[in-house]
Amino acid sequence: MKTRKRCTACGGTGVFGPAAPSCTIPAWREPWIVVERCDVCEGFTDDLQAALSRFDVAGWFVCQSGGEHALADARTARNGLGARRT
Repeated sequence: MKTRKRCTACGGTGVFGPAAPSCTIPAWREPWIVVERCDVCEGFTDDLQAALSRFDVAGWFVCQSGGEHALADARTARNGLGARRT
């Protein structure tokens, strides 16, 4: 039987957030946060899927360097069961 180890990089969530953007995002301020998937365990296919697993409102944003980042509204965070926090 194969046992699956918990990722030590992300604690098994597959998500890093808030994360520090690697470039300049104009007009970026609270409550918006950058969310990234864990590249060690690859629990999600991309950053947006990782963000949507933890937040109700998230989307792609193109920075001034032309890169894409997943931004999420921190006010829409869910608890560990996928339900909205109250």
